[in-house]
Amino acid sequence: MELKLTKAQYETLMKLVYLGNTVVNGFREKDPVMETDHLENYIYAKAADFGLGKLTVYDEELDAFYPTSETEDAWLAVHDDYINDLFWDELMHRLAERDLEARYGRDAVEAMPSEERGKLERELMDKFYAEFHQNGLNNLILYRPS
Repeated sequence: MELKLTKAQYETLMKLVYLGNTVVNGFREKDPVMETDHLENYIYAKAADFGLGKLTVYDEELDAFYPTSETEDAWLAVHDDYINDLFWDELMHRLAERDLEARYGRDAVEAMPSEERGKLERELMDKFYAEFHQNGLNNLILYRPS
């Protein structure tokens, strides 16, 4: 199969492959998914064919291509924005689930029709959103019962 891409499309593909492999292997110190590492290296190895060789560097010792530090910094900015948004979304969602279970009990929440449960979760999440939007984590306190 042949895939025809413009230079701009190939650059976008490089960024997507980088971001994808960062998600897949970013926290794997042991047993990285080699399939994605190899694909990432393959895509970078072809960058020069698209006039994008300046975005990568070749490490002879490791026999692998990597994004330059400037390229990686730019691509990581996209990842950092995503991680920040994910953090707030997950925090609000998990706190809403916690509060629903505290209010109604786990069994009752699990037995709720999905529309009702979703409505109650959204109401709580809206309150958390307003709080976090205004105050960040400043008013969040971890309570440890004695």
